[in-house]
Amino acid sequence: MGKFSKLGAAALAIALSLTTLAPISANAAGYPTVDIELSTTKTNQTFDDALITENNTVIYSTTDRNAFTVEWDKYKNLQGYSRDSSSTDGKNYTYYIIQKTYKNEITGAVGLSKADVSPNSQYTEEKTLTKEVYVVAGEPTILNVELMNGDTAIKKVKSSKKKVVTAALDKKHKSVTITSSHPQIYSDNTGYYYRKSTGEKVYIPKSASGYSYDKESAEYKNSNASSASIGILLNPKKAGTSKVSFSIYNKDGQQTARVSVKVIVRSDNDVFKTLSFGGKSLIQKKYGNSDYINYGKRTSAYDLNVTTKAKGKLIVKPNKGYKIVKIQVGTYTKPTKIGGYSYDVYTNTYHNSQSEYSSKTRSGKGYFTHHDRNKDGDYLDKVYGSYESEVGMKYQTVKSGKTIKLGQYAYNADSVTTASTSTYTSGGGCGCDSTPVTTTTEASTTTRSSYDQYAKTNILITYYDQRSRAYRVTTYSLYRPVKGKKK
Repeated sequence: MGKFSKLGAAALAIALSLTTLAPISANAAGYPTVDIELSTTKTNQTFDDALITENNTVIYSTTDRNAFTVEWDKYKNLQGYSRDSSSTDGKNYTYYIIQKTYKNEITGAVGLSKADVSPNSQYTEEKTLTKEVYVVAGEPTILNVELMNGDTAIKKVKSSKKKVVTAALDKKHKSVTITSSHPQIYSDNTGYYYRKSTGEKVYIPKSASGYSYDKESAEYKNSNASSASIGILLNPKKAGTSKVSFSIYNKDGQQTARVSVKVIVRSDNDVFKTLSFGGKSLIQKKYGNSDYINYGKRTSAYDLNVTTKAKGKLIVKPNKGYKIVKIQVGTYTKPTKIGGYSYDVYTNTYHNSQSEYSSKTRSGKGYFTHHDRNKDGDYLDKVYGSYESEVGMKYQTVKSGKTIKLGQYAYNADSVTTASTSTYTSGGGCGCDSTPVTTTTEASTTTRSSYDQYAKTNILITYYDQRSRAYRVTTYSLYRPVKGKKK
């Protein structure tokens, strides 16, 4: 789902926060709520970061350190190049020069920086009042308005189409702070300023020295940091669009702005019209839906979308305003034999850790499986937000309406035995023969038996938001009890 950053103490302009009015029951798993914070920071982020693949390629490797130093001198000042080294025995090292490039999974563009492949994914400093919000028909909603820098009240609330949505001040949702302090002052290339509630900059003349602002100026003396949080009760009646307007007043009772926000009422506000597996919905449209996969379960912070089905039909249908771009299903593969304690990303192998004073070994079956997700022959890359060198899932692309098989292997799949030795030397510190040197070796063996009860399957969906003209990625997870799980 799309995510919105929270407005901090120094954030600017009006924040519109939507929250359903219906009480949240502690015994209701997945109670449906709308909790959207729309900061007024404009962003042109067209592609989720997860859609920008980070591709790391070894362009040079050698065990000769001197030769490596000479070669590295050719690349050290160039963009996108880095160096690294690894050892599988603690003594002999291989030296690498790595080139990092980026690929846009939607457009296919390749470049040396994220900006090259996603030039619009940058945050701008300018702030403007939020222009539109979305609510759901039949769900009363609070439109929370954050006022700042002297503004403390809202009056004259009006809805242009009362048959679509009505609007009125909510007297129970109000918090006002009156202070004699001045607002926080910022600076840009033009000068020093503070923000009005609606986002406009109010500039303060510079001081005589030009290195600060003039605290004796009328602009500064007349400024004030009083603030308020005020709620407007929206009662969406049917699908449609209405303009909700209201006036803003400062602590002295003077009107400082008249603003309006487009309220779009949808019959369904979710990205997906349908998202189901085996006939059970993975999202709950309204509390009490019997087709919801968690219907009837007890609430806890660890509720899982658990199913006993090994396979089932996956249906993904978007609501109006969204388009499905790609559906991927990820599962853990069969555990592989662990060959050692430490993982070497360059050779995709495990090896024992050895040094002058300690050693560590490991044996057994586990979850240490890696996958070359972008199929470029290495395990160095970051694809869809996860590094290939991390323990990960294997993904396949599927289509809506097709039957998928859920994973049968868990993250922790079997026991692992780890053996370690440490050598300590003492004595001889004075440099004479009076204190003998003693060497002590301590050995230990640990067996970890950790078996997950559920095998996890991820459903990773890439979609296009037509309203914001942006590509997004969201993930839903399914859990299936592991058959024959060891106790």
